[in-house]
Amino acid sequence: FQQPTVYFDERWKKVEELAEKQLPESALKEVDAIMKDAKSQKNSPEVIKATLYKMRFTLEKDPDQAPQLIKEFETFATSTSDTAEKSLLYSMTAELYAKYFQQKAYSIRQRTEISDYVPENIDEWTKNIFFDKVSQLLAASLEPAEMLQKTDIQKFETLLEKGDSSYRVQPTLFDFLAYRRIDILQSLEGAQSIKNPLKSEELFSDLSHFVSLSLDTAYSKSVENLVLQTYQHLLSFHLKNNNVPALLYADLQRLAYLKENSQLSNSDELYLSALARLSEQYANNENVVEVMAAMAQYYLDKEYELEENMNFAKKAYDICSEGIRRF
Repeated sequence: FQQPTVYFDERWKKVEELAEKQLPESALKEVDAIMKDAKSQKNSPEVIKATLYKMRFTLEKDPDQAPQLIKEFETFATSTSDTAEKSLLYSMTAELYAKYFQQKAYSIRQRTEISDYVPENIDEWTKNIFFDKVSQLLAASLEPAEMLQKTDIQKFETLLEKGDSSYRVQPTLFDFLAYRRIDILQSLEGAQSIKNPLKSEELFSDLSHFVSLSLDTAYSKSVENLVLQTYQHLLSFHLKNNNVPALLYADLQRLAYLKENSQLSNSDELYLSALARLSEQYANNENVVEVMAAMAQYYLDKEYELEENMNFAKKAYDICSEGIRRF
């Protein structure tokens, strides 16, 4: 029979207490005991959590074991039979490779790129190999899209640190893994030489047009294209299921990403126009306050950036007042 979550919660508290006291050996013993119990009860999320903790404490003792542990974790991911768990584990494996690259980035960037084969030893990998490996794992993590879109994220709550509103805007495992893909790809920008300058004004277009947009194939392997492709998948999904909180959250993230990364001289104006359009489109839905908040924040940020008084603080105040009045 499966022990209740509370039973494992108490044991994980003990693990953290031992870690705080800087007793990794004792913490590792407790993790091994949890792993044994979780396996006997076929409690997969707890087995995954114990595997991650075991890696953490082993690496604290001996950082040089990282390449071997990452490969072992990848084998663990590949051998898992549950499709949803496999997707989550592929995403976690991608993150481990990305973090390893970040730790060793300086020396890895000095190596001449290898394009015709992948060395067995991770310590010989070049930046393009790390990028390809991570992007392949992240793509695989989203492949069973339809199934992931039907999987409630709360199934894996023991593995997640979530904010109060995250379930509303990331209700499924597909959402969770898509946003992880975006974050991990952005952390790997230093591993990719191809960069899309995002100079097409069409990228700021209405979300229903954006989802069908063909991205510039000259930059197909760029971080920018892969990130925008992920936003297209997220927005298409929530347009179909009409989940307005999740849809607006995804589109606000997409527009903020474009504002920060586009090399267009008028990207700020395009961003503000897109927010105004979104605000009008969802004017009667209470979730539009998130769009209004983004507009207010834009004006507040500009107030601090510009020396001349443009009365932007007053604009921000008026937008917030209107949101409160209406909802």
